[in-house]
Amino acid sequence: MEVHKIPTLFGLPEAEKLTELNKGHINRTFLSLCGGERYILQSLNSSVFRAPEAVMDNIRRIEAAFSAETDIAVPHFIACGDKNYAVADGELWRIYNYITATADAAADAAAAGRHFGAFMRITEGTVLNKTPAIERFHDYDRYFAELSALNRTDISLLRIFDSLRDKLGTVFGGSLKKRVIHGDAKPDNVIAGSPACIIDLDTVMYSYAAIDYGDLVRSVCRDTESGLSALDSLTRGFSQGLCGILDGDEINSLYFGILWLTSELAMRYLADSQREEKYFRGKTSAECLARSRQLMAQLNAFTAQSGRINEIIHKHLD
Repeated sequence: MEVHKIPTLFGLPEAEKLTELNKGHINRTFLSLCGGERYILQSLNSSVFRAPEAVMDNIRRIEAAFSAETDIAVPHFIACGDKNYAVADGELWRIYNYITATADAAADAAAAGRHFGAFMRITEGTVLNKTPAIERFHDYDRYFAELSALNRTDISLLRIFDSLRDKLGTVFGGSLKKRVIHGDAKPDNVIAGSPACIIDLDTVMYSYAAIDYGDLVRSVCRDTESGLSALDSLTRGFSQGLCGILDGDEINSLYFGILWLTSELAMRYLADSQREEKYFRGKTSAECLARSRQLMAQLNAFTAQSGRINEIIHKHLD
């Protein structure tokens, strides 16, 4: 089925104009003009999301959790019959109304923190589909094993990742609470509108609060000069959004979430730089290697500033 006809499966006119958006790494996304109205039309990448129906079921459940909210939202996917997606030629498609941004979400670290803290609070108690969106996503051991198996990484780097793996295994073991998290928390996944809208819900999963917090810090605090100021604002906002739902052990784990997500992504990019079939669609091996090196520099900065970062976390969340 031709892409411009896909909107008709959702009761909309054919797309008179399609513009492919290349910002995302995974799914094919189009800005679709149908009957004079703008929509976001997406095809889920089935090589990444092996159970796309489960992904859409989780999104339906998240939509339900947000249904009574007025200050923050998630996209509403247009129905095809009794489902929030359609299948054409073996591809799963979904569509929602285009959401206009009124500000740059990346410019306000406190707001980004607040939105993802609120996401965790609003979805608390939501029951997710038992099928994971991505098998072993945010599994540190998985990414370490994959990188090691390629046999092309400097042993000194592998030792850094292995040492951190041991530490994370200690922090994130036992009875530390798991809750519903976004799984890809970054300002790019917030549309700063009225209300703000959290998008890209495909990786919603059960995991630790520190995963979303660590991903936020990694994505916001890239500049070592202004990083601590941004981290302070982000953490303050995160605390405001959470409204006190984290227990003491969760708060103590937050710093280690920063190390986890930064080093995990460094490993993933480094592995992609060494193989033909890449997870990060459209990236060259050289670009993947450069990104991995940037992330290692971030990791070193976060490690060097551990004392100050923990002070900021406990100032806002204790």
